[in-house]
Amino acid sequence: MSFAFTPEEQSRVEVAAFLGIHLDPISYVDLSTIIVLGTMYFFEFIALCYQLRNRDYLPLRVKNVPVMCSLYVGGVSWLLGDIFTGGLVHLGQSPVLRNCKFTAIWLRICIGAYYVTSLFALRCYSLYYVFCKGKAFRGRVMLISLGVAGLSIVAFGGVSMVLPTRMTVWYEEILDMCNYNHTYVLCVLLVIWAIWAYTAVMTWKMRKIPFCFNERVEIFTSFGILLVVSLLNSVCLLVFSVYPAYLGWRTALLYTNHVGASIGYWVVMWEPTYACLFHRDEYLQYWINILKEDQMEREYEYSTNLNPETTMDLIEYPDIPFKERSTLGSTTISDTYTANVQ
Repeated sequence: MSFAFTPEEQSRVEVAAFLGIHLDPISYVDLSTIIVLGTMYFFEFIALCYQLRNRDYLPLRVKNVPVMCSLYVGGVSWLLGDIFTGGLVHLGQSPVLRNCKFTAIWLRICIGAYYVTSLFALRCYSLYYVFCKGKAFRGRVMLISLGVAGLSIVAFGGVSMVLPTRMTVWYEEILDMCNYNHTYVLCVLLVIWAIWAYTAVMTWKMRKIPFCFNERVEIFTSFGILLVVSLLNSVCLLVFSVYPAYLGWRTALLYTNHVGASIGYWVVMWEPTYACLFHRDEYLQYWINILKEDQMEREYEYSTNLNPETTMDLIEYPDIPFKERSTLGSTTISDTYTANVQ
């Protein structure tokens, strides 16, 4: 797979110009984009292996490491779909890459963009369930939530696959790229914006809730990432009907999608991962103290043999980048929510 400006690539550019399309050739800039984002996901894979190995560490366990693992898988699928359908590589040499229905609908849209953004939205809902309803987001509730999201994604992908090719996405041989039906693009973006709207509603409902750890940062980060990703994808897919032809737009879209997904992942996982690696016992004690002070042991499904009347001094560790903790004192989360919102 060449990234040099070959005679074949020059011919492709000239054909596009004849059709009235400005086409930036596939170049080493595209290769560097693939290398940078691939390296980013490689280091995340190493971190994910460490998190899976230490998934019984309580501050990591409450982040639901298996679900975060599936988020990583969705991000990798999204990256592959963006690369194959975003004009960064030649498709004509491989029958798999020419199958735009598979690479676009499943890798890029369903397993990629839809699943990743849905997990961001579910993360917001899980925090709402914990801090507003005062219940642990585990068991049947979590499985039903994930099941509804997963079945919705599979249903969308299944319907897309049975529709005629010209109604969804197809391989444009003369330009060597995937081309989308405009109406289908609108439907895809409508779902993306619906997920963002749901995240916005959850964010608004929790705007006055005091949290235990860095949950507020997680919520507003998810809200911001989904907004930026939705806006840029809308611009690229609607304003520029063949955005993969433009080097600047296809590069910007890839970095926005995947750096945004990576930031969302690390906002959730950074603090407990860092603490597990460098301050394992100290942070665990700090974490337990916060739960006891804020009376959130049940919601986080943490039980201790300590006497409930025992008072534990809160220990501060200035060399660890902890976020601001809540100042609830003896007031419960649900009580504060009722007073501030209702």
